[in-house]
Amino acid sequence: MLRGGANMHSIKQQTGWETGIDGKWRYEISDPFHTTEKIEDHIKRHFGEPINIRYFMYDTSLLIAYPAFERLRLFAMYTPTRQFAGYFNPKEYAMMVCMGTANSPFEFQTEGVLLHEVQHLIQEEENFARGGDRSNGKLHYIRLAGEVEARNICLRHKLSPEQRKAMLRSETQDIPDRLQIIVFSF
Repeated sequence: MLRGGANMHSIKQQTGWETGIDGKWRYEISDPFHTTEKIEDHIKRHFGEPINIRYFMYDTSLLIAYPAFERLRLFAMYTPTRQFAGYFNPKEYAMMVCMGTANSPFEFQTEGVLLHEVQHLIQEEENFARGGDRSNGKLHYIRLAGEVEARNICLRHKLSPEQRKAMLRSETQDIPDRLQIIVFSF
């Protein structure tokens, strides 16, 4: 279609596919996770235990597409400082989610943290442009194409399926393509 002159809007509306800033094709699926309330309830009942990510999903088609994710475990922790909301530990194949403190939980959506971190796993599996950490500075971090994409996933999950299909990723991302930094591996 692209070679035939179709623009990306037409391709996305007809097929659901579009290219990312790295030139690789992507297909956006619906949010597979339960609501933040259900996720946090499960975390509180199993706090301190490794939790299989499957327990947070009402739609497990992501696990069919990426079987390795079945091994993914989530650990929740309380921390008084909000240096991060979550991160992935590749050595343990585990995701950490920070919950604030027992008496003062953070005001972010745990579902959004899961979406963000799982997007980084997809980037790794598909060899898409990657995210990173703040070791090179906050401005560098927020401009990394993989971080822009992962933040955008969190914004887009609030849209209806029809809205997502009608809008390209570039229309909802917080950093324009021309300012993003593309990195494929560390």
